[in-house]
Amino acid sequence: MKKTILVTLLAACASLPTLAAEGRWTEGYGQGNLEYFIDLSGMRLYIGCPTKDGSADAMSSVSFYNINTNAAAKAFTITANGITFEGPFDANSRVGENNFIALINALRKGNAVVKVGKQSYTFPLSNAAKVIPAPSSKGFSCNTIDLLPNLVRN
Repeated sequence: MKKTILVTLLAACASLPTLAAEGRWTEGYGQGNLEYFIDLSGMRLYIGCPTKDGSADAMSSVSFYNINTNAAAKAFTITANGITFEGPFDANSRVGENNFIALINALRKGNAVVKVGKQSYTFPLSNAAKVIPAPSSKGFSCNTIDLLPNLVRN
């Protein structure tokens, strides 16, 4: 009986989505990829950072989705540090890479306002500079075109 309850409890916990501290940037690592994300009101701004040591030929990306349903926004904008970016996007081209690097730098300096349709979500700067490495630092290992010179450049 105790074993059945324990197994049921563990299964229930394993099926819950990973939650970050509301309004705080979190770093995670899964399946060879770094990830940075911040949650607010059931939504997640997500930065996927495959690394050459994990997924060598996958590119970094930015997405926005509902935590409970895992439904990704097909189109959204992020305004951070006075610069607006169209999402979602990948760092798999020169333009995508430039946008990705500029977004990382902007998120480390100011709040991010994400707009999906008529909904707006303001994610605070909070601890972004402590969690997300600067693209110019040794700690930055997200795959981009420059980090993977063997890929065809767009």
